[in-house]
Amino acid sequence: MDIDDFLILRSGEAVGLVTPEEALAALEAAWREATTLSAPTAMALDTPAAALRVKGGALPQAGVAGFRLMAGPAREWVLLADLAGQPLALVEAAWLRALRTAASAALAARLLAPGARSAALIGAGRIAAHLPAVLAAALPALATLHVAARRAEAVAAFCETQPEGTLRLQPAASPAAAAAEADLVITLTSATTPVLAAADLRPGQTVIGLGAADLAADVLTGWATAFYSDATDLSAAGGSPGAWIAAGAVTQAALAARLTAGLGALAAGAAPAQGNILAVLQGLATGDVALADWARRKARLRRMGLRFPIVEPAGPTRPRGPAPRRVRSFR
Repeated sequence: MDIDDFLILRSGEAVGLVTPEEALAALEAAWREATTLSAPTAMALDTPAAALRVKGGALPQAGVAGFRLMAGPAREWVLLADLAGQPLALVEAAWLRALRTAASAALAARLLAPGARSAALIGAGRIAAHLPAVLAAALPALATLHVAARRAEAVAAFCETQPEGTLRLQPAASPAAAAAEADLVITLTSATTPVLAAADLRPGQTVIGLGAADLAADVLTGWATAFYSDATDLSAAGGSPGAWIAAGAVTQAALAARLTAGLGALAAGAAPAQGNILAVLQGLATGDVALADWARRKARLRRMGLRFPIVEPAGPTRPRGPAPRRVRSFR
């Protein structure tokens, strides 16, 4: 493949291209860099015919930038370019985004609770399916993962269908029951009302929230002694913080004032706080760019995908093959 070829990885072609260990390494490198995001960080196009969202980011040290186009939970693409704007690849990224989300939680856990021996996973959906593998890669001491969700049958199916690994998966009767057994709690649900509150937690735990609105505001205001996020600018916070602001439980200024540090500072070597630790992840586009670029590089080595030359060769060129005949009639 020529280095100037534009690569397209079609639906499903990126699946399995990035391992849990590679995802953790790519995200940690991205978090260490000074965050460079699009402005605004997200743009939406909502019409009766189309509902699209775009988020962008750049990784100067890696020499790559890109945009993630979202058209639904399973229709996502990442367009990659070098820092001069030369297009590099278009990657179908639904699987990569699920891995990125799970790996972000696992990386946050490694930075905040590296000695955790037991964890609770609240949620048993498509993204949560990646968590056992990435948690095992990130936390060598972790032995047990307690799993809870709104439907008991979803928990049972989740635990039965996970590949056999180093973690023991233990179904829990409720989110509170799962949290009661864990050093580390990860919420990853689409719930629009909280499934976990301060009363469900004990001192010394680490809570990592990735859900839409599944943490109660008092986890921040009444329980947490330290608060982290992957985003240092929470002016357009989503997830649980966005729900807290919308409900009037926390102001935007109070949320920003509570932020102890960005997780990028910990990835760069800063020591984490001790006590009751809360981290809420926003899902930065730089993480999507990092994993899509990793997949692109591996696909090039394996000669996968569709490849198109997009740069005109320097100097005059002679067409390959015989010259075409001039057509004189259509008889």
